[in-house]
Amino acid sequence: MFNIILSIREEQKYPTEMTQKEIFNKTIMYAIFILFTALTIYPLIWLFYSSFKPLIEIIKNSLALPKKPTFNNYIQAIKIGKLGLYMINSIIYTTVSTTLTIIFSMMTSFAFAKIENRATSFLYNLFLIGLLITIQAILIPLFIVETRAGLTDTYFGVIIAYIAINLPLAVYLGTEYIKKIPNSLIEAAQIEGATYWKIFTSIILPICRPVIVTILILTSFACWNEFILVFILTASDRTRSLPVGIYSFSGPLASEYGMQFAALVIGITPMIILYAIFHKQISKGFASGAIKG
Repeated sequence: MFNIILSIREEQKYPTEMTQKEIFNKTIMYAIFILFTALTIYPLIWLFYSSFKPLIEIIKNSLALPKKPTFNNYIQAIKIGKLGLYMINSIIYTTVSTTLTIIFSMMTSFAFAKIENRATSFLYNLFLIGLLITIQAILIPLFIVETRAGLTDTYFGVIIAYIAINLPLAVYLGTEYIKKIPNSLIEAAQIEGATYWKIFTSIILPICRPVIVTILILTSFACWNEFILVFILTASDRTRSLPVGIYSFSGPLASEYGMQFAALVIGITPMIILYAIFHKQISKGFASGAIKG
């Protein structure tokens, strides 16, 4: 009897020790996460409040909060740096390129995933090869082709380049997602006389909402932040985008730190807001293996 009581006490003691160990491990883990988060967020906070500081305050004490906050940095950045025009161009490039990438990628993904054809596998593999090609590898050939076609320094020339670069990843995500949709849904719709277009618009697109949002976010980020292509393919302020405008502050305006900070805040704020709104959908688009009705 005494031995039984001792064994029960030992069993009760063991979970307590494990619980304490788990608490210790979680405490260490959370401490690391908090430290990493602080190191990630603080530079953004510093950039934001520094953009409201006059140049003299930035030089005297770069880490201090602004004593006399001013919007003059933003006004001058938009006026001298032409950020208003560049932002409009970035909005055009991002909106049009993202919209067309989503449309083309989802149509292509549906064909690859659910329409059987001898060329399907070959064409799909060609798109996957596109994931391995970097912008730097195609920059010179792309510039030569667009120059001969008369597309340099035009909106269309930049947009088709953005679509081509972002399509491989979008097609891959869309195809892998659509493959998980049961064929029985499509077969039932075909029995009722639905065409492929009707199936695509009425069944596939509503189910694929999570992956569409994922493609939207990733493509928007890529187009909004892209620099090298638009810098090479455009030559005038009329067609250049916001990253190129921000880059101009590293030249004659390199000493105007307040204006530089304001330009950077203008450039990153839309993407931060977009990610904050849709970050859950991004995770679902990558990780979800089930049908979302």
